[in-house]
Amino acid sequence: MKQIVKTGFVGSGWARIAQAPAFAILDGVELTAVASPTERRRKKFQELFDMPHAYERWEDLMSSDVDLVCISAPPHLHLPIVRDGLRKGKHVLCEKPMAVGVEEAAEMSALASGSRQYALIDHELRFLPAVRQIKQMIESGEIGRILEVRSVVSLASRNSPSLRHSWWSLEEKGGGALGAIGSHLIDLNRFLVGEISEVSCALSTFLSSRPDEEANPCRVTSDDGFSLMMRFGPASLAYGAPSLIHVTTVCGYTSFVFEVIGSLKTVKFDGAGRVWEVHNESSKRARSMIDPPDWHALEPILPWDELVLQEKIRQSSLWMHGIFSVGFAFFAHRIVRAMQNSELTVPDAATFADGLVVQKVMEAARESDRERRWIKAG
Repeated sequence: MKQIVKTGFVGSGWARIAQAPAFAILDGVELTAVASPTERRRKKFQELFDMPHAYERWEDLMSSDVDLVCISAPPHLHLPIVRDGLRKGKHVLCEKPMAVGVEEAAEMSALASGSRQYALIDHELRFLPAVRQIKQMIESGEIGRILEVRSVVSLASRNSPSLRHSWWSLEEKGGGALGAIGSHLIDLNRFLVGEISEVSCALSTFLSSRPDEEANPCRVTSDDGFSLMMRFGPASLAYGAPSLIHVTTVCGYTSFVFEVIGSLKTVKFDGAGRVWEVHNESSKRARSMIDPPDWHALEPILPWDELVLQEKIRQSSLWMHGIFSVGFAFFAHRIVRAMQNSELTVPDAATFADGLVVQKVMEAARESDRERRWIKAG
C-alpha cells in the first residue's frame, strides 16, 4: 500500500476553492505542485497550501514526481494536458466539460482506454451523500416507477454586464452554462436513472457582449442559460420518461433543486445537500396552491470513515462553498483510498467513457438548438 499520494494541480481557480482544500483534509496526501501561467495566482496558491513546487508551464508539472494531476484549465486545453499526463504515467482527474467537442472527447477516451492509470471526469455530485441516498431509494424501488426528473438551477454568477470577457464567454473554447452546469446534470441523470435517447434544447445568450481588460466590448458566443428536455432510453430505469434541466446564470439569486418524481413519492436534494421526500398519499389529490407540500427531511447514512470526513468538511471552507465542493471532498477521499489500495478503478466515478457520452448529449443539445427539433443523443 502506498502511504503518500502526491497531488498536482493544473489551474488555480476551482483547484484553489475546492480541490486543494479537499485533498488537504485527507490523510496520506501531499499537496505537491501547482501550474498556472499567472504569477500572482500561482504564488498565492503555493503559499496558501504550503506547496513545495509551483510552475508557470503545465508541462513542467507533468515532468515532476506527482502521482495524481487535477486538471482545471479551460476546456480547450484539456486534450494536450491529458495526453501528456497519461503518457507519463500520471493518474488524471479532468474537469468538465471534458473537451470542446465530441472528436476531442473521443480521442481522450481512446487514450484512457489504453492506459492503466485512472482517467476520471470531475462529476463530484455522484459522491454527495444526498445523491447516494436518492440512488439507493431509486434502486430499492422505494419511490416506485420513475415518472419524471427535474433540475432547476438559478445562479447569479454572470448577471453583471461588467463581468470581463474570458474563455467562459466563448463556445469554441468550451465556455457556457451547458458545459459548466449542464454537463453535471446530464451526468447525474445518467448516474441515477440511465441512458438518454434524445434531447430538445434552447440555448440563451442574455448578454451578447462583455468588456475586455481595456473595457472594449467583445462578442459572447457561449450560452448564459438553457432549457433542455431529455427522454430516457431503453438502457435506463425509466424508458421513455422525460427529464427537464433548466439553468440560468444571470439570475438575481442562487438556488439548486434536483427532483425525481416517482409513482409512490417524490424525492429531491437542494443546494445545501439536504434530502427531502414527500409521499403521494399526503397530497390527498388536492389542487390547492395555498397549502405547502408535506416535505420530510432525510438524513443520509454514511460509513464511519465518511462520518469522520463529513465532520472535517463542516469545519473547513468547503462547507460554505456548497454541494460541489462538499461532493468533491467525498470524491477525493474515494480516489485516495483507491490509489492507496492499488485498486484498478474508483467505484462510481465518471470515467472518460462517461465524459464522452455526456459530450455527445451536449453536442445533440446544441444541434437541437440550431435546428429547433428533437435530436437523437449519441
